[in-house]
Amino acid sequence: QHIADNMPPSSDPSPEGGSELERLETLTETLRGKLAAAMARKADGAAGGSDAAELVAGSGLALLELKQLNRRVWELVGEYKEGTQRANAGVDAAELKLQNLQYEKNHFLREITHLRDFRQDAGPRIELLPESEFAAAAPEELRGTSKAADPHQFHLNRLELERRQRESLCGERDARAAERTAAAERNAEKRAFLEGLQAQLASLTTLSLPLQRLLEQKHTQRWIER
Repeated sequence: QHIADNMPPSSDPSPEGGSELERLETLTETLRGKLAAAMARKADGAAGGSDAAELVAGSGLALLELKQLNRRVWELVGEYKEGTQRANAGVDAAELKLQNLQYEKNHFLREITHLRDFRQDAGPRIELLPESEFAAAAPEELRGTSKAADPHQFHLNRLELERRQRESLCGERDARAAERTAAAERNAEKRAFLEGLQAQLASLTTLSLPLQRLLEQKHTQRWIER
């Protein structure tokens, strides 16, 4: 339809164009006849007379009409060329659109083939909650579709619940890992403090040895060893 709209009014010669072409052929034959008659008169030596004047006048009128028809014919040729160009542009646009549709069709066919060949056991199997536990644990927006009404959406809802639960568990795991890291850092600080305190106690013990000997009181293991 798009191509037909861009064509000239008719692909066949119009009545006007046909009549003009026919008239052009008629005038051409007439001029040829008059030219032949003029050549014959010249050959016979009868160059003047009323017949010659009538022949010249008729030939002049025929030439004027021939020029008019020739101009009109070339105008029609230009119109048909423009119509042909518009039609070619429509054909090119339709061909490009067809190629795009064919590409999309092939893409969808490949996707359909890929999905038909897909096997769930080809990859890691995801363990989902049993349907009874899913019905008890799922929020309202995931329990709105039943398995009988839409099995595919029901399975997607189970996967969504599994994703949410695993995200929650991952969040708890990360929180516990952060708490463990913080506790390890606190323990390291306390251990460093105790190690420093032990060194101070050893220094105090060493300093108290002379006093213990003077008082003859055994308060530290180091005093006994000495």
